[in-house]
Parts: sequence; C-alpha cells; structure tokens
Amino acid sequence: QECLKELNISPGIEGTAGFKPPSEQQQLQDQFVIGGHPLPGQQQDPVIFVGAVCETGLPEQPPCVMVGAVGGDYDDGQYAAQFLSTVNKTRDGDSFKTQFRITVFYRGVEVAKQQVDNEAGFRLVYRPDLVSPAVDPETGLSLVSLPRPEGILDQTQARLTQRILDMLGDGLDVRVSANVVHGQRRGETKAFWSFCRSDNSRQPREISKRHPDQLYLFRDFIQGIIDFSNGEGSPPCTLFFCLGEKWPDPENRSWDKKLITVEVVLISMELLKTMAVEGGASSLKSVELQMSLEEMMELC
Repeated sequence: QECLKELNISPGIEGTAGFKPPSEQQQLQDQFVIGGHPLPGQQQDPVIFVGAVCETGLPEQPPCVMVGAVGGDYDDGQYAAQFLSTVNKTRDGDSFKTQFRITVFYRGVEVAKQQVDNEAGFRLVYRPDLVSPAVDPETGLSLVSLPRPEGILDQTQARLTQRILDMLGDGLDVRVSANVVHGQRRGETKAFWSFCRSDNSRQPREISKRHPDQLYLFRDFIQGIIDFSNGEGSPPCTLFFCLGEKWPDPENRSWDKKLITVEVVLISMELLKTMAVEGGASSLKSVELQMSLEEMMELC
C-alpha cells in the first residue's frame, strides 16, 4: 500500500478519482518504495526493452537542423549580431515560439522519441493506437501518446507502469502562451517536473490540475544568457517530467529509477544556448546585443 501511494494516483483536494491496487501488490512491505529499491520479484539490473521504440507509433526524428548557426570565422561583433538575429527568429511579434523534442523513458530506458513542430505545444496522453499526427480540436495542441510497456521484461515494473498509464486520462498539457511555457495536468495521474535530470533539491514540484502553471518564462532564459555573458552558468533549455511519482524525489532517488519520465527540449532555446556556449561569453559582450536583450526582457 505504501508503495502504491508513491504512484500519486489518488483522490485529493482536486477531486480526482480513487485508485485500488491489484491484490497481488497488497502485501508489499513498507520498506519498498517505487523507484528507490527493487520490489519483490523485480529485477535490479537495467531492464531490456524488446522493440519498444518501433512499436510506439512515435517515429524517431532526425536532429533539428540549427539554421543560422555561425561559423568559426566571425569576430565577436559579427557573432553577437548573428546571435541577436537568431534570437529575433524565435519571436513572433511579442510571442516566443519553439518546437519540442520529446523523449520518453521507462525506468531510465528510452522507449520513444518524437519532435513536435506545433508551436502551440502538445498534450501527453496514453493512446497507443494513435499512429498518425493528431491535434486536439479544442486546444490546438498536438497529441503525443506514450507507448505500451509491452517490452518490459520485469513484470512487476510493467504492471505498475501500466497502472500509471491507465490513469493518465486526458494527460498533461505543455503549451506556449505569449512568452511563457505552461503545464497543466488533465488526468488522474499526478505530474511533477524540474529543470534538471539530477535535481537533488528533494522538493517535489507538482503540476496543478486546477490551472496552468508557469514552467519557464522566456525572459528568464534571456536573463540567463545575459548572466552567462557575465561569467555565470548557461541557462536551461530542457524540462524533465515525472508521471505518477514525486520529482525531485524527497529521498533523493535518481531520475533513472522512476517508472515514467519525459524529457522535453525547447528547441529554440537549445539553439540559442548552443550558439552562446560555442561562441563563449566574450562573444556576447556587444553593447548593442546587451541592450537589445534587456529591451526584449522588458517586453516579455
């Protein structure tokens, strides 16, 4: 029972439906926690997936071509000008635009990858029979289905993964509105997120079902680029989601031990971050670039 509570498929203040575990799981002892220690009968070694990717209906996409990336012959002034030009290409009026590269993992093993070109965003669902691109008519979001756990050799893991998938319902929305990436849970399975695969903060960040949560502001990314030019670390361009289990984990269990995790790369931000890192902080010192970025932040 304690084990299944960690799946976070339960009624709560948000009015979700209850969930009864299968009888074979009722004898799990308190010391077993999903994602932290092997369950009775569960393999400890990495699980092998048999043909998982090709059976998902999510064809692997070629890497995004980084249009506008600069060559090695640019001086810092030209590099800064090219960087600003690329920043402007990620804008549509006053709005930020991006594509998404989505990778799905079942207990640390990649089982599906897909690129979503819909700049409005996407909805994660469990509809394994979905074989062609589809858009939700109400929201305009692309539908991205998680794969069946058929290739998992560890049957305990497979059953628990299937439980989370079956309760996913209307899924999880990830959308861009103006200059903000929002997330909102639609189904019964709770969803959590962070900016880091190795987040050890031990403070879970749950995504609300009542209203869209702000996940990432474009102005925060631009501020991160400015900070990078001043010698600090580069800003994140990836969101890490965990379905049915708390993340970051309160007991510091690793990302790879979670049953269902999803990595979402914001491709426009990835392009800008790559350009910044390859050019180095000094290439972004242009006064014109700094002023333009600061003006852009004020508009966001």
